[in-house]
Amino acid sequence: MPPTEAFQEFHRNLEYARDLVNGGRRLEQLKVGAFDIGDIYRAAWVQAVAALDHWVHQEIYSRAVRLAQQPGVERPDRFNRLQIPMELFERIHHHEASLGEAFREHLEATLGYVSYQNPDRIQQGFSHVSKVKLWPKVAKVLTEQRTDGRQITGETVVQKLKAITARRNRIAHESDRDPAAPTGRRSITAAEATDTISWLEMTAAAILVALDES
Repeated sequence: MPPTEAFQEFHRNLEYARDLVNGGRRLEQLKVGAFDIGDIYRAAWVQAVAALDHWVHQEIYSRAVRLAQQPGVERPDRFNRLQIPMELFERIHHHEASLGEAFREHLEATLGYVSYQNPDRIQQGFSHVSKVKLWPKVAKVLTEQRTDGRQITGETVVQKLKAITARRNRIAHESDRDPAAPTGRRSITAAEATDTISWLEMTAAAILVALDES
């Protein structure tokens, strides 16, 4: 299946993160010493995780609206337990707003505050629109895409995402400080930032496959 509109936006956001990394590499080649070039790679890391968070939100909203517009289709229990206020019902009933418009607005208001960066939260979020056991299925998709025959487990995916998110939080909330390091901050390289961006993109693509095959 072609990438969803939300995934296309996700890809564009990751390209911005890659541009940051490429800019940092060029500055390294020029031996710029006026500031820590690692900060550019840290910004790319944070941007990539933010892109994932935003994509998960948009993907959930779109898929939930599509489910709501398909009467009779089997739906996940978490979707069926969504609480709908009377105000939303009346807006739709009196044709003040379409089902898709009103329901999406409601989802944005109720789920918009949730941070979809931690793998547990991501799995919980997608359980609104799918019954798939997310991470084992994602691991299976990633394993099938490998050419070296190496097995990837759901736990591997989860731990990798947790590590990426933990580093993002250290960058965003602790300035990536490391008192034991010579510079007082953890080291970071262009290669590490690039690998993180690529991993997130590959994992999100596998999530799409897992959702669409469920």
